[in-house]
Amino acid sequence: MRVLHLFDYYLPTTLNWVSYLLRYLPDTQVEIGAPWMIQGEFWQSSFRAYRYPFQLSGLLDARSEADFLAFRRLFTRSQRFLPTYAYWLAGRLSTSPPDVLHAHFGPVGCLYAPMARRLRRPLVVTFYGFDYEKILHVRPAFRQQYQRLFEQAARLVVASPFGAARLSALGCPSDKIAIVPPSPDLSVFSFHKRTKPAGRLHLVQVATFTPKKGHLTTLEAVRQALPACPGLHLTLAGERYDERLYRQVLDFIEKHRLGACVTLLPPVEHRQMPAFLAGFDALIHPSQRAADGDHEASPVALLEAQATGLPVMATRHADLPLLVAHARTGLLVEEGDAGALAQSIQRFYTMESAEYEAFAQRARVHVEQNYDVRQSALRLRALYAALLAGAGQSPEDRWM
Repeated sequence: MRVLHLFDYYLPTTLNWVSYLLRYLPDTQVEIGAPWMIQGEFWQSSFRAYRYPFQLSGLLDARSEADFLAFRRLFTRSQRFLPTYAYWLAGRLSTSPPDVLHAHFGPVGCLYAPMARRLRRPLVVTFYGFDYEKILHVRPAFRQQYQRLFEQAARLVVASPFGAARLSALGCPSDKIAIVPPSPDLSVFSFHKRTKPAGRLHLVQVATFTPKKGHLTTLEAVRQALPACPGLHLTLAGERYDERLYRQVLDFIEKHRLGACVTLLPPVEHRQMPAFLAGFDALIHPSQRAADGDHEASPVALLEAQATGLPVMATRHADLPLLVAHARTGLLVEEGDAGALAQSIQRFYTMESAEYEAFAQRARVHVEQNYDVRQSALRLRALYAALLAGAGQSPEDRWM
């Protein structure tokens, strides 16, 4: 079976787990289509990649997301209005189309839906979170495009029942929605035995600097907890997507004199993440709905942390109550409630080693039992097979 996976660019670091998902698809030739491809840490030589000719020339050979950043953003966004790559790719595939086209993110599905019709192949589209709501605030025209997409697509994939409910509310037929949970590679994120004495807490938040990640809530909770938690330390690591927010973070640290207890780091390479997480006692991630409607779906960083035995403090937001088992693998509070989050910090700070180690062990078991990228790959492969099996018709008959 040949499956062509379509992206705006391959591969955003926020979708790192997708590279593992595709790698573990059994009996599947994975093909990658994207107007911009990054041959970095998520590049797989076993995948067949349709690289646009200007990148093949070597002049724009990207090895990281930072390479040719301004050009990449301008070029990929221009494809919404002048889809030159889609036209080029359709021509390349016309004589030997893949069995299934799988677009990642709703707007990408809209962009490549005409190509799926032209090739007469089933279209699968995965929604990840911002495409449930934020994009509809920024570009309302997508509401109408989504209706056409829901009609044409063979399956719409989401991470959880929360995502399924969001798509249903937008008008997607429920019988077209499938759930494939995002999952870490447990062979990469192995369990790391930790001990934590009472009276110590080294916190970390690994997230891009965007409003939905709740960095300011984290800082306010730390500020409130500090008087009762001497020696408390927080590390913030992530890409500065929102410069205005990053400046607010710096201003907050300076205003409240938190410089001695807060460390700011650049993004951590995914391959280094397990070793990086080993140096902390808990992950903090107070997700929230942003003013523009942006929100989380299933941030895999929470699962990766728990897989290593790192307890999590988070919020009851989107899929997070499924990812974190409250009072067993971590603690959950309401969105934006810095006071409650500060109490969670104090609880972990004063926690004795035996209780802490029980949290850590349950965190690993929770991920093992519910989130394994190999199991998600098997589920996705079964979805493709069911589509192609259909009612015994050829793909050309079913997807005209």
